[in-house]
Amino acid sequence: MTAIVTAFLGAGIGVGGWMLVRAFQPRPLPLDQVAAILDRQGVAVNAAPDDGERLSGGQSLLAHVGTSMMRTLGLSEKPTLVDQLRVLDKTMERHAYEKMLAATAGFALPAVMGIVLVAGGVSASPLVLLLVGVAAATVGFFYPDLPLAEKVDERRRAFRHAFSAYLDLVTILLAGGAGIESALEGAAESGDGWAFAEIRGALRRARLTRRTPWDAFDQLGQELGVNELVELAASVSLAGDHGARVKGSLTAKADALRAAQAAELEAAAETRTEKMIVPVVVMILGLVLFIAFGAVDAITDGGSSHFAPSTPISAPGGN
Repeated sequence: MTAIVTAFLGAGIGVGGWMLVRAFQPRPLPLDQVAAILDRQGVAVNAAPDDGERLSGGQSLLAHVGTSMMRTLGLSEKPTLVDQLRVLDKTMERHAYEKMLAATAGFALPAVMGIVLVAGGVSASPLVLLLVGVAAATVGFFYPDLPLAEKVDERRRAFRHAFSAYLDLVTILLAGGAGIESALEGAAESGDGWAFAEIRGALRRARLTRRTPWDAFDQLGQELGVNELVELAASVSLAGDHGARVKGSLTAKADALRAAQAAELEAAAETRTEKMIVPVVVMILGLVLFIAFGAVDAITDGGSSHFAPSTPISAPGGN
């Protein structure tokens, strides 16, 4: 036991020293990340923070500790995590708070279980509880990263659906005689939700920076990882350079998005149908076994007991 405690303390000292070295080690940012930071969307100084991102005193402390740990471990600089949080519209502080909250809950759970065991008269080793608590805290710290990919896919899928409806509105306004810029802004103002808010923000930035809406859509598509936006910007820019009609390009893109969404919904429905085969087969198999067991039991053991004569039959002429 002494050797285990010594090894555990030595490992803790080594990990703490490595984290201190990582914390004080300078890590210069690459030029592409610096350019991305300088080119990102600005926030007004009088803009109130979102209710979902507002943190209280204790939450701010956990968020600060979590951000420091992520920066020390090099997690906050991962481009994949930064892109996922951008799509989910979540700040790094909020994500760090969720990680620290899960780590704290994981560390406290074995302690609570130990208190319950001691209260019930069962002895529990403090070292075992400490090791389990550290392991649970580590798992809890990395657990919030697991569902991010699935949430990002769902959010991008929702954006594609909203963007398809947006293009339909744009083509309707263009058919009614509106100009291209007024049609884009009018269609963006007519919708709700985060997707239309992102489109309105992109158009506003394009207007303030004196760029074309297609450049703003291209940048937004790269930030969100939505290839349809990038393809639309490229096709419309090419149509404008060659004198083709922008309305035709928007209509074709809207039709392509609707076809892709219909194919995606059909594939999802077929996948769910195939997944339902397994429980149905298991249910039918259980029913067949339930019925067959009674039948086999009645034929083998029950049949002999029912048809066997209760009294012996004497031979003819016997006494």
